[in-house]
Amino acid sequence: MLKDRGEPMNYELYKTDNIEWMRKFRNQVGLIYADCIYESLDLEWVLLAWGLLKKNGVFIVQTDHHSLAEYIMLFKYDLKSSSIFVNHAIYKQEWGGVSKRYFPRKHDDILVYAKGKDYKFYHDRVRVPKKTAGTALDKKGTGLKIPCDVFDDLGNFHTMSKERIKGKDGKNIRWQKPLKLMDRLLLPFTDEDDWILDPFMGSASTAVWAMRNNRNFIGLENNPEIFEIAKERIENEKLQSS
Repeated sequence: MLKDRGEPMNYELYKTDNIEWMRKFRNQVGLIYADCIYESLDLEWVLLAWGLLKKNGVFIVQTDHHSLAEYIMLFKYDLKSSSIFVNHAIYKQEWGGVSKRYFPRKHDDILVYAKGKDYKFYHDRVRVPKKTAGTALDKKGTGLKIPCDVFDDLGNFHTMSKERIKGKDGKNIRWQKPLKLMDRLLLPFTDEDDWILDPFMGSASTAVWAMRNNRNFIGLENNPEIFEIAKERIENEKLQSS
């Protein structure tokens, strides 16, 4: 049972198959962020998750060329009557190996849809410096602008970053996303006390962001080792903030 607005921040973690959990869950959430399994074309989880989204809630799915077209088609046809297209954003990173046979594949695709036209979007929270700051072209005099939908200003999430989480083998957890990306994606679409559902929790970056920004959180993860790492990370975050 979700807590009412005004009660202390809460987080709920479930070591479970996300499809089975979402079939049983009956409450609704304000935002769903899914850094999903890019290669999987089994999109049943999307339909279940969409059913858990509140009216005017926001659905964010992060993927790449493996399944981008399938997600677009699902929203265009299966969810056409209830979904509003918001953005197709590009998250660019340029570290790692390259091929001499094609342009280096150095980005993720991020699709944003809303369950109604009156979704939240606070652009002031994510404004960035613009090159014309302090010139006549900066007509409002703020020196700031709303970032475009190509996120090429966030920089690389290097393997040596202090934010990186390691597994028992001492290697970095794969697919971890940086908190600066969470700022860009979650700050404009949510308020304090809102509930965020992450059906592919991984190392709990979304949970840590939620704790730091006074949002409530539900995380689902079916890998036992990753789940324990996520729990430990959240407990450490809780201790540091107390």
